[in-house]
Amino acid sequence: MTSRIGILILFAGAIAFAPPDAAAQYDKYFPEGTDSSAKDQPVVAGIAIFGNEQTQEEIILREMTLQVGDKVSFEKLLECKMRIYNLGLFNSVDISYPPMDSTVLVVDVSERWYFFPVPLVGIVDRDWSQWYYGAGVTHRNFRGRAENIFLGGVLGYNPWVSVAYSNPWVFGNSHFFTGSEVKYQQIENKNKLARGTVPEFDEFRFSVSQNFGKRLDDYRRVWLHGAYNYVEVTDPTAELTVSDGGIDRYFTLGIAASHDSRDIIEYPMNGINSVVGVTKKGIGNNVDYVSYSADLRIYRPLFSGTSLGMRVFSRVVSGPTVPDYENVFFGFGERIRGHFSTRYEGQNILGLSLEYRIPIIKPTNLQLSFIPIPQFNNFRFGLYAAAFFDAGKTWYKHERVNLDEAPSGYGAGIHLLLPYGFVFRFDYAFNNLGEGEPIFDVKASF
Repeated sequence: MTSRIGILILFAGAIAFAPPDAAAQYDKYFPEGTDSSAKDQPVVAGIAIFGNEQTQEEIILREMTLQVGDKVSFEKLLECKMRIYNLGLFNSVDISYPPMDSTVLVVDVSERWYFFPVPLVGIVDRDWSQWYYGAGVTHRNFRGRAENIFLGGVLGYNPWVSVAYSNPWVFGNSHFFTGSEVKYQQIENKNKLARGTVPEFDEFRFSVSQNFGKRLDDYRRVWLHGAYNYVEVTDPTAELTVSDGGIDRYFTLGIAASHDSRDIIEYPMNGINSVVGVTKKGIGNNVDYVSYSADLRIYRPLFSGTSLGMRVFSRVVSGPTVPDYENVFFGFGERIRGHFSTRYEGQNILGLSLEYRIPIIKPTNLQLSFIPIPQFNNFRFGLYAAAFFDAGKTWYKHERVNLDEAPSGYGAGIHLLLPYGFVFRFDYAFNNLGEGEPIFDVKASF
Protein backbone atom coordinates (compact mmCIF):
# COMPACT_ATOMS: atom_id res chain seq x y z
CA MET A 1 0.00 0.00 0.00
CA THR A 2 2.82 2.42 0.87
CA SER A 3 4.55 1.91 -2.48
CA ARG A 4 1.31 2.36 -4.43
CA ILE A 5 0.55 5.66 -2.68
CA GLY A 6 4.15 6.83 -3.23
CA ILE A 7 4.02 6.04 -6.96
CA LEU A 8 0.70 7.87 -7.33
CA ILE A 9 2.10 10.94 -5.53
CA LEU A 10 5.21 11.00 -7.74
CA PHE A 11 3.13 10.57 -10.91
CA ALA A 12 0.69 13.32 -9.92
CA GLY A 13 3.51 15.62 -8.82
CA ALA A 14 5.33 15.24 -12.14
CA ILE A 15 2.18 16.18 -14.05
CA ALA A 16 1.28 18.93 -11.59
CA PHE A 17 4.53 20.81 -12.17
CA ALA A 18 4.73 20.17 -15.92
CA PRO A 19 3.96 23.23 -18.09
CA PRO A 20 0.26 23.23 -19.09
CA ASP A 21 -1.08 23.55 -22.60
CA ALA A 22 -1.89 27.24 -22.29
CA ALA A 23 -3.20 27.59 -25.83
CA ALA A 24 -5.86 24.92 -25.28
CA GLN A 25 -6.76 26.43 -21.93
CA TYR A 26 -7.54 29.91 -23.33
CA ASP A 27 -8.92 29.06 -26.79
CA LYS A 28 -12.54 29.35 -25.71
CA TYR A 29 -12.04 32.86 -24.30
CA PHE A 30 -9.98 34.66 -26.96
CA PRO A 31 -9.86 35.02 -30.75
CA GLU A 32 -8.11 32.38 -32.80
CA GLY A 33 -4.75 33.17 -34.28
CA THR A 34 -3.79 35.74 -31.66
CA ASP A 35 -0.36 35.50 -30.07
CA SER A 36 -0.39 36.28 -26.35
CA SER A 37 3.38 36.74 -26.43
CA ALA A 38 3.40 39.25 -29.27
CA LYS A 39 5.48 42.36 -28.74
CA ASP A 40 2.69 44.66 -30.01
CA GLN A 41 0.27 43.76 -27.25
CA PRO A 42 -2.07 46.66 -26.41
CA VAL A 43 -1.43 48.67 -23.27
CA VAL A 44 -4.18 49.24 -20.71
CA ALA A 45 -5.08 52.95 -20.75
CA GLY A 46 -8.13 52.61 -18.51
CA ILE A 47 -10.67 50.23 -16.98
CA ALA A 48 -14.45 50.68 -17.26
CA ILE A 49 -16.82 48.61 -15.11
CA PHE A 50 -20.50 48.00 -15.89
CA GLY A 51 -23.29 46.11 -14.12
CA ASN A 52 -22.07 46.76 -10.56
CA GLU A 53 -25.19 48.42 -9.23
CA GLN A 54 -24.33 47.61 -5.59
CA THR A 55 -20.70 46.49 -5.61
CA GLN A 56 -18.15 49.29 -5.32
CA GLU A 57 -15.64 49.54 -8.16
CA GLU A 58 -12.61 49.18 -5.89
CA ILE A 59 -13.81 45.71 -4.81
CA ILE A 60 -13.52 44.61 -8.45
CA LEU A 61 -10.37 46.58 -9.29
CA ARG A 62 -8.37 45.16 -6.39
CA GLU A 63 -8.86 41.63 -7.79
CA MET A 64 -7.47 42.57 -11.21
CA THR A 65 -3.86 41.69 -11.92
CA LEU A 66 -4.01 43.96 -15.00
CA GLN A 67 -3.76 47.66 -14.17
CA VAL A 68 -3.30 50.87 -16.14
CA GLY A 69 0.06 50.79 -17.95
CA ASP A 70 0.24 46.97 -18.17
CA LYS A 71 0.34 45.07 -21.45
CA VAL A 72 -2.70 42.94 -22.18
CA SER A 73 -2.19 39.19 -22.34
CA PHE A 74 -4.74 36.41 -22.74
CA GLU A 75 -3.52 34.73 -19.58
CA LYS A 76 -3.87 37.89 -17.50
CA LEU A 77 -7.35 38.62 -18.89
CA LEU A 78 -8.58 35.16 -17.97
CA GLU A 79 -6.94 35.42 -14.54
CA CYS A 80 -8.71 38.74 -13.91
CA LYS A 81 -12.01 37.24 -14.99
CA MET A 82 -11.67 34.24 -12.70
CA ARG A 83 -10.50 36.29 -9.71
CA ILE A 84 -13.51 38.60 -9.99
CA TYR A 85 -15.87 35.62 -10.31
CA ASN A 86 -14.29 33.99 -7.24
CA LEU A 87 -15.51 36.89 -5.12
CA GLY A 88 -18.82 35.00 -5.13
CA LEU A 89 -20.71 38.23 -5.90
CA PHE A 90 -21.51 37.73 -9.59
CA ASN A 91 -23.35 35.25 -11.81
CA SER A 92 -21.13 36.13 -14.76
CA VAL A 93 -18.04 38.18 -15.54
CA ASP A 94 -16.90 39.26 -19.02
CA ILE A 95 -13.85 41.32 -19.97
CA SER A 96 -13.35 42.77 -23.44
CA TYR A 97 -11.35 45.56 -25.09
CA PRO A 98 -11.29 47.45 -28.42
CA PRO A 99 -8.34 46.36 -30.63
CA MET A 100 -6.17 49.46 -30.28
CA ASP A 101 -2.55 50.02 -29.21
CA SER A 102 -3.79 51.87 -26.14
CA THR A 103 -7.06 50.37 -25.01
CA VAL A 104 -9.70 50.39 -22.29
CA LEU A 105 -10.65 47.14 -20.58
CA VAL A 106 -14.43 46.78 -20.33
CA VAL A 107 -15.51 44.69 -17.33
CA ASP A 108 -19.17 43.64 -17.46
CA VAL A 109 -20.61 41.85 -14.41
CA SER A 110 -24.01 40.40 -13.56
CA GLU A 111 -24.65 40.68 -9.81
CA ARG A 112 -26.13 37.98 -7.62
CA TRP A 113 -28.83 38.54 -5.02
CA TYR A 114 -27.04 39.50 -1.80
CA PHE A 115 -29.52 40.06 1.01
CA PHE A 116 -32.27 37.58 1.72
CA PRO A 117 -33.75 35.24 4.30
CA VAL A 118 -31.99 31.91 3.93
CA PRO A 119 -33.77 28.58 4.37
CA LEU A 120 -31.13 26.38 5.99
CA VAL A 121 -31.62 22.76 4.97
CA GLY A 122 -28.83 20.26 4.60
CA ILE A 123 -26.97 17.22 5.85
CA VAL A 124 -24.34 16.93 8.58
CA ASP A 125 -20.93 15.44 7.78
CA ARG A 126 -22.06 14.34 4.30
CA ASP A 127 -24.48 11.79 5.80
CA TRP A 128 -27.93 11.73 4.15
CA SER A 129 -29.49 10.28 7.30
CA GLN A 130 -28.51 13.34 9.34
CA TRP A 131 -30.63 16.33 8.28
CA TYR A 132 -30.83 19.79 9.76
CA TYR A 133 -33.38 22.53 9.01
CA GLY A 134 -33.75 26.13 10.04
CA ALA A 135 -33.54 29.71 8.82
CA GLY A 136 -31.23 32.68 8.81
CA VAL A 137 -30.63 36.11 7.38
CA THR A 138 -27.51 36.91 5.38
CA HIS A 139 -25.99 39.80 3.47
CA ARG A 140 -23.12 38.65 1.28
CA ASN A 141 -22.17 42.09 0.00
CA PHE A 142 -22.83 44.48 2.86
CA ARG A 143 -22.15 48.14 1.94
CA GLY A 144 -21.15 46.89 -1.53
CA ARG A 145 -17.74 45.90 -0.13
CA ALA A 146 -17.98 42.08 -0.09
CA GLU A 147 -18.54 42.10 3.68
CA ASN A 148 -20.56 39.13 4.92
CA ILE A 149 -23.08 39.22 7.77
CA PHE A 150 -25.00 36.16 8.94
CA LEU A 151 -27.49 35.40 11.70
CA GLY A 152 -29.25 32.06 11.84
CA GLY A 153 -29.84 28.71 13.44
CA VAL A 154 -31.02 25.16 12.75
CA LEU A 155 -32.83 22.29 14.43
CA GLY A 156 -32.65 18.61 13.66
CA TYR A 157 -29.32 16.81 13.76
CA ASN A 158 -26.63 18.75 15.67
CA PRO A 159 -28.63 22.00 16.09
CA TRP A 160 -26.75 25.30 16.27
CA VAL A 161 -27.11 29.09 16.41
CA SER A 162 -24.53 31.44 14.90
CA VAL A 163 -23.80 35.14 14.43
CA ALA A 164 -20.90 35.89 12.07
CA TYR A 165 -19.26 38.83 10.30
CA SER A 166 -16.32 38.96 7.89
CA ASN A 167 -14.62 41.84 6.11
CA PRO A 168 -12.04 40.98 3.42
CA TRP A 169 -10.59 44.48 3.28
CA VAL A 170 -10.15 46.74 6.34
CA PHE A 171 -7.96 49.83 6.91
CA GLY A 172 -7.94 50.86 3.25
CA ASN A 173 -4.78 50.09 1.30
CA SER A 174 -3.18 48.30 4.24
CA HIS A 175 -4.77 45.09 2.89
CA PHE A 176 -5.91 43.67 6.23
CA PHE A 177 -8.95 41.40 6.70
CA THR A 178 -10.92 40.21 9.71
CA GLY A 179 -13.72 37.88 10.79
CA SER A 180 -15.73 37.13 13.95
CA GLU A 181 -18.22 34.48 15.01
CA VAL A 182 -20.25 33.57 18.09
CA LYS A 183 -21.67 30.03 17.93
CA TYR A 184 -23.58 27.61 20.13
CA GLN A 185 -23.95 23.98 19.02
CA GLN A 186 -25.22 20.64 20.30
CA ILE A 187 -23.22 17.74 18.81
CA GLU A 188 -23.91 14.03 18.92
CA ASN A 189 -20.69 12.54 20.23
CA LYS A 190 -18.50 11.38 17.33
CA ASN A 191 -16.20 9.25 19.46
CA LYS A 192 -19.03 6.88 20.35
CA LEU A 193 -20.21 6.75 16.73
CA ALA A 194 -16.73 5.99 15.43
CA ARG A 195 -16.27 3.22 17.98
CA GLY A 196 -19.49 1.54 16.89
CA THR A 197 -21.50 2.01 20.09
CA VAL A 198 -24.83 3.77 20.56
CA PRO A 199 -24.26 7.42 21.58
CA GLU A 200 -25.41 7.94 25.16
CA PHE A 201 -24.51 11.60 25.52
CA ASP A 202 -24.12 14.83 23.56
CA GLU A 203 -21.62 17.66 23.58
CA PHE A 204 -22.66 21.27 24.10
CA ARG A 205 -20.18 23.70 22.60
CA PHE A 206 -20.04 27.49 22.84
CA SER A 207 -17.30 29.48 21.12
CA VAL A 208 -16.31 33.07 20.42
CA SER A 209 -13.71 33.31 17.67
CA GLN A 210 -11.79 36.10 15.96
CA ASN A 211 -9.24 36.26 13.16
CA PHE A 212 -7.16 39.12 11.83
CA GLY A 213 -4.79 38.91 8.90
CA LYS A 214 -3.00 40.60 6.05
CA ARG A 215 -3.20 40.03 2.33
CA LEU A 216 0.44 39.98 1.24
CA ASP A 217 -0.24 40.00 -2.51
CA ASP A 218 -2.81 38.69 -4.99
CA TYR A 219 -2.28 35.08 -3.85
CA ARG A 220 -0.79 34.94 -0.34
CA ARG A 221 -2.33 35.66 3.06
CA VAL A 222 -1.25 35.29 6.67
CA TRP A 223 -3.44 35.61 9.75
CA LEU A 224 -3.77 35.16 13.50
CA HIS A 225 -6.80 33.46 15.01
CA GLY A 226 -8.01 33.04 18.55
CA ALA A 227 -11.06 31.65 20.34
CA TYR A 228 -12.66 31.00 23.69
CA ASN A 229 -14.20 27.51 23.90
CA TYR A 230 -16.70 25.99 26.31
CA VAL A 231 -17.35 22.24 26.03
CA GLU A 232 -19.84 20.34 28.20
CA VAL A 233 -21.00 16.73 27.98
CA THR A 234 -24.38 15.56 29.20
CA ASP A 235 -22.82 12.54 30.95
CA PRO A 236 -19.83 13.58 33.08
CA THR A 237 -18.99 9.93 33.72
CA ALA A 238 -18.14 9.49 30.03
CA GLU A 239 -14.67 10.96 30.77
CA LEU A 240 -14.67 12.89 27.52
CA THR A 241 -13.49 16.15 29.07
CA VAL A 242 -10.14 16.82 30.72
CA SER A 243 -11.61 18.66 33.70
CA ASP A 244 -13.70 16.97 36.36
CA GLY A 245 -17.44 17.55 36.14
CA GLY A 246 -17.73 17.17 32.36
CA ILE A 247 -16.92 20.82 31.46
CA ASP A 248 -13.80 22.25 29.78
CA ARG A 249 -13.13 25.95 29.29
CA TYR A 250 -10.05 26.92 27.30
CA PHE A 251 -8.54 29.45 24.90
CA THR A 252 -6.84 28.79 21.57
CA LEU A 253 -4.35 30.92 19.67
CA GLY A 254 -2.83 30.20 16.30
CA ILE A 255 -1.19 31.46 13.15
CA ALA A 256 -1.82 30.34 9.57
CA ALA A 257 -0.81 31.21 6.00
CA SER A 258 -2.26 30.41 2.60
CA HIS A 259 -1.48 30.57 -1.09
CA ASP A 260 -4.45 30.48 -3.50
CA SER A 261 -4.16 30.74 -7.28
CA ARG A 262 -7.16 28.56 -8.22
CA ASP A 263 -9.05 29.55 -11.35
CA ILE A 264 -12.56 28.70 -10.06
CA ILE A 265 -12.95 28.09 -6.33
CA GLU A 266 -16.13 26.01 -6.57
CA TYR A 267 -14.59 23.46 -9.02
CA PRO A 268 -10.93 24.20 -9.79
CA MET A 269 -9.19 23.08 -12.98
CA ASN A 270 -5.96 25.07 -12.63
CA GLY A 271 -3.89 26.57 -9.82
CA ILE A 272 -2.66 25.81 -6.32
CA ASN A 273 -4.35 26.18 -2.93
CA SER A 274 -2.23 25.53 0.15
CA VAL A 275 -2.86 26.28 3.83
CA VAL A 276 -0.51 25.66 6.75
CA GLY A 277 -1.10 26.47 10.41
CA VAL A 278 -0.01 26.03 14.00
CA THR A 279 -2.51 26.31 16.86
CA LYS A 280 -1.94 26.21 20.61
CA LYS A 281 -5.03 24.80 22.30
CA GLY A 282 -5.41 25.36 26.01
CA ILE A 283 -3.71 28.31 27.69
CA GLY A 284 -3.39 28.18 31.46
CA ASN A 285 -5.68 25.18 32.05
CA ASN A 286 -5.87 21.38 31.77
CA VAL A 287 -6.29 21.25 27.97
CA ASP A 288 -2.72 21.49 26.67
CA TYR A 289 -1.50 20.59 23.19
CA VAL A 290 -0.29 22.03 19.89
CA SER A 291 -1.87 21.20 16.52
CA TYR A 292 0.11 21.38 13.24
CA SER A 293 -1.90 21.26 10.02
CA ALA A 294 -1.20 21.42 6.28
CA ASP A 295 -3.45 21.11 3.22
CA LEU A 296 -2.00 21.18 -0.31
CA ARG A 297 -4.23 21.10 -3.41
CA ILE A 298 -2.78 21.24 -6.92
CA TYR A 299 -4.79 21.41 -10.15
CA ARG A 300 -3.06 21.18 -13.53
CA PRO A 301 -4.72 21.38 -16.97
CA LEU A 302 -3.56 18.61 -19.31
CA PHE A 303 -5.12 18.32 -22.77
CA SER A 304 -8.53 18.90 -24.39
CA GLY A 305 -9.70 20.86 -21.35
CA THR A 306 -9.04 18.03 -18.87
CA SER A 307 -7.32 18.53 -15.53
CA LEU A 308 -5.60 16.46 -12.85
CA GLY A 309 -6.07 17.46 -9.23
CA MET A 310 -4.11 16.24 -6.23
CA ARG A 311 -4.74 16.85 -2.54
CA VAL A 312 -2.47 15.91 0.38
CA PHE A 313 -3.50 16.97 3.90
CA SER A 314 -2.49 16.20 7.45
CA ARG A 315 -2.89 17.19 11.08
CA VAL A 316 -0.54 16.05 13.81
CA VAL A 317 -0.54 16.98 17.48
CA SER A 318 1.97 17.18 20.31
CA GLY A 319 1.53 17.87 23.99
CA PRO A 320 0.47 16.13 27.18
CA THR A 321 -3.34 16.50 27.07
CA VAL A 322 -5.47 16.09 23.94
CA PRO A 323 -9.20 15.75 24.78
CA ASP A 324 -11.19 13.05 22.99
CA TYR A 325 -13.53 15.67 21.51
CA GLU A 326 -10.53 17.12 19.62
CA ASN A 327 -9.87 13.84 17.79
CA VAL A 328 -9.99 13.75 13.97
CA PHE A 329 -11.95 11.34 11.78
CA PHE A 330 -12.56 9.85 8.39
CA GLY A 331 -16.23 9.03 7.89
CA PHE A 332 -17.62 12.43 8.89
CA GLY A 333 -16.49 15.68 7.23
CA GLU A 334 -13.52 13.95 5.59
CA ARG A 335 -14.33 10.78 3.63
CA ILE A 336 -12.52 8.04 1.74
CA ARG A 337 -14.57 7.09 -1.30
CA GLY A 338 -14.86 3.32 -1.26
CA HIS A 339 -15.04 3.48 2.57
CA PHE A 340 -17.47 6.40 2.53
CA SER A 341 -19.47 5.44 5.63
CA THR A 342 -16.69 3.73 7.58
CA ARG A 343 -15.47 5.71 10.62
CA TYR A 344 -11.77 5.94 11.47
CA GLU A 345 -10.68 7.88 14.57
CA GLY A 346 -7.36 9.18 15.86
CA GLN A 347 -5.46 12.20 17.12
CA ASN A 348 -3.53 12.55 13.85
CA ILE A 349 -4.68 12.26 10.25
CA LEU A 350 -3.13 11.92 6.77
CA GLY A 351 -5.10 11.92 3.51
CA LEU A 352 -4.42 11.71 -0.23
CA SER A 353 -6.80 12.26 -3.16
CA LEU A 354 -6.28 12.27 -6.92
CA GLU A 355 -9.02 13.28 -9.35
CA TYR A 356 -8.94 13.47 -13.15
CA ARG A 357 -11.65 15.86 -14.41
CA ILE A 358 -13.04 15.70 -17.94
CA PRO A 359 -15.39 18.43 -19.23
CA ILE A 360 -18.56 17.20 -20.91
CA ILE A 361 -20.24 20.60 -20.96
CA LYS A 362 -17.78 23.37 -20.14
CA PRO A 363 -19.13 25.98 -17.70
CA THR A 364 -21.35 28.42 -19.55
CA ASN A 365 -23.85 31.10 -18.61
CA LEU A 366 -27.49 30.67 -19.59
CA GLN A 367 -29.49 33.88 -19.98
CA LEU A 368 -33.16 33.47 -19.00
CA SER A 369 -34.59 36.74 -20.26
CA PHE A 370 -38.18 35.85 -19.32
CA ILE A 371 -37.26 36.15 -15.61
CA PRO A 372 -37.67 39.85 -14.67
CA ILE A 373 -35.21 39.81 -11.73
CA PRO A 374 -31.65 40.33 -13.07
CA GLN A 375 -30.01 38.44 -10.19
CA PHE A 376 -31.94 35.28 -11.16
CA ASN A 377 -31.92 35.33 -14.96
CA ASN A 378 -28.22 34.67 -15.60
CA PHE A 379 -27.11 31.24 -14.43
CA ARG A 380 -23.90 29.26 -14.80
CA PHE A 381 -23.95 25.52 -15.56
CA GLY A 382 -21.37 22.83 -16.30
CA LEU A 383 -21.02 19.06 -16.45
CA TYR A 384 -17.88 16.95 -15.83
CA ALA A 385 -16.88 13.32 -15.69
CA ALA A 386 -14.20 12.31 -13.20
CA ALA A 387 -12.01 9.38 -12.18
CA PHE A 388 -10.55 9.37 -8.66
CA PHE A 389 -8.40 7.67 -6.03
CA ASP A 390 -8.59 8.29 -2.26
CA ALA A 391 -6.52 6.98 0.66
CA GLY A 392 -6.13 7.97 4.28
CA LYS A 393 -4.97 7.04 7.75
CA THR A 394 -5.67 8.10 11.34
CA TRP A 395 -3.56 7.23 14.36
CA TYR A 396 -2.90 8.16 17.99
CA LYS A 397 0.21 9.84 19.40
CA HIS A 398 1.55 6.66 20.95
CA GLU A 399 1.08 4.60 17.75
CA ARG A 400 3.49 4.05 14.89
CA VAL A 401 2.12 4.97 11.46
CA ASN A 402 1.68 1.97 9.15
CA LEU A 403 0.52 3.11 5.71
CA ASP A 404 0.29 -0.50 4.51
CA GLU A 405 -2.95 -0.67 6.48
CA ALA A 406 -4.34 2.60 5.09
CA PRO A 407 -7.83 2.17 3.56
CA SER A 408 -8.15 3.32 -0.04
CA GLY A 409 -10.70 3.48 -2.83
CA TYR A 410 -11.10 4.39 -6.48
CA GLY A 411 -13.89 5.00 -8.97
CA ALA A 412 -15.58 7.42 -11.35
CA GLY A 413 -18.49 9.82 -11.40
CA ILE A 414 -20.48 12.64 -12.95
CA HIS A 415 -20.27 16.14 -11.44
CA LEU A 416 -22.89 18.82 -12.09
CA LEU A 417 -22.04 22.51 -11.62
CA LEU A 418 -25.08 24.62 -10.75
CA PRO A 419 -25.78 28.35 -10.21
CA TYR A 420 -24.57 30.19 -7.12
CA GLY A 421 -21.59 27.86 -6.75
CA PHE A 422 -23.43 24.59 -6.02
CA VAL A 423 -21.88 21.29 -7.12
CA PHE A 424 -23.62 17.90 -7.05
CA ARG A 425 -21.61 14.70 -7.49
CA PHE A 426 -22.74 11.19 -8.42
CA ASP A 427 -19.78 8.83 -7.84
CA TYR A 428 -19.36 5.08 -7.78
CA ALA A 429 -16.38 3.84 -5.76
CA PHE A 430 -14.63 0.54 -5.06
CA ASN A 431 -12.56 -0.04 -1.93
CA ASN A 432 -9.25 -1.91 -1.73
CA LEU A 433 -11.24 -5.12 -1.18
CA GLY A 434 -13.11 -4.68 -4.46
CA GLU A 435 -16.45 -3.83 -2.82
CA GLY A 436 -18.48 -1.13 -4.59
CA GLU A 437 -20.75 1.65 -3.32
CA PRO A 438 -22.73 4.51 -4.91
CA ILE A 439 -22.09 8.02 -3.52
CA PHE A 440 -24.27 11.10 -3.86
CA ASP A 441 -22.51 14.14 -2.44
CA VAL A 442 -22.52 17.94 -2.58
CA LYS A 443 -19.57 20.27 -3.28
CA ALA A 444 -16.39 19.37 -5.10
CA SER A 445 -14.38 16.61 -3.43
CA PHE A 446 -11.51 19.11 -3.07
